[in-house]
Amino acid sequence: MYRRVLSATDLSEPSLLALREAGAIARESGAALAVCHVIPTIFDAHTLLPQDREQTLVRIAELEVEAQRLLEQEVSRVLGRDDVEIFVERGNAYAEVVRRAEVWGADLVVVGSHGRTGLSRVVLGSVAEKIVRYVHSPVLVAREAKKSGVVLAATDLSDPSLPAVAAGAEEARRRGARLTVLFVVDLTAAAFAAAAGGLFGAIGALPPAALQRETQEALQDTLRSSLERFGATGEPLVRQGAPAQVIIETAEELGAELLVIGTHGRTGVARIALGSVAERVVRTASCPVLAVRLATPA
Repeated sequence: MYRRVLSATDLSEPSLLALREAGAIARESGAALAVCHVIPTIFDAHTLLPQDREQTLVRIAELEVEAQRLLEQEVSRVLGRDDVEIFVERGNAYAEVVRRAEVWGADLVVVGSHGRTGLSRVVLGSVAEKIVRYVHSPVLVAREAKKSGVVLAATDLSDPSLPAVAAGAEEARRRGARLTVLFVVDLTAAAFAAAAGGLFGAIGALPPAALQRETQEALQDTLRSSLERFGATGEPLVRQGAPAQVIIETAEELGAELLVIGTHGRTGVARIALGSVAERVVRTASCPVLAVRLATPA
């Protein structure tokens, strides 16, 4: 499935969890594995004093050597292997991880989440969040999760979200898990019209319960077609409510060991917007999240 897996680490406990997950994925996929650590450029202000500048450069060189040593030690301790490529970069943490991922040709980046439970889950580590937002490849936000045998893929049936179905199917096969594909109907009048209009023609006000049931059945058929399109088997699930909240609640209800979601990130300026639903899910889900975006044309 993957050929090159890059683990971003700051040597914190969450990033070491990400390293273990990246190592497992690389081993199962027969993929090359690399680790990236970034030393922040906090010493570059001494440009007016040559002697300070020289001392700074020496200190940075020492830090790079020490970081290389620590990374080699942790990779050996956590993964028990010595064939992992190690990159020690200097600069802005998220930007350097994104740059290294694209230069190295990573087709999966694994990061740790600094979120926990309760209120602190609202804030994903800013570096991890920006990596998810900007990097071209899929990103796995690693979190502790029990092996439940359930993978949940959320889709809005738009082109950017369809790769989430394919990725969810592949992950379910890799893990020997059951796949559930979820579509959430947002029952505000405007949102329902957008979701159902393509199935039944133009719809104005919120329709009666009978038409809502027909729409739900039609959406389940569409989800089955999406599964068939990718040669996958799974359970189609249609629920109603606020999409991000329902996706997170469904993952918790099913005890999903992985939640897969499509993002609307692109290149250039458009890559700034991850999409409000995907962004909230990535930030606040209690299980690992695989964020998958539509590949852009070369």
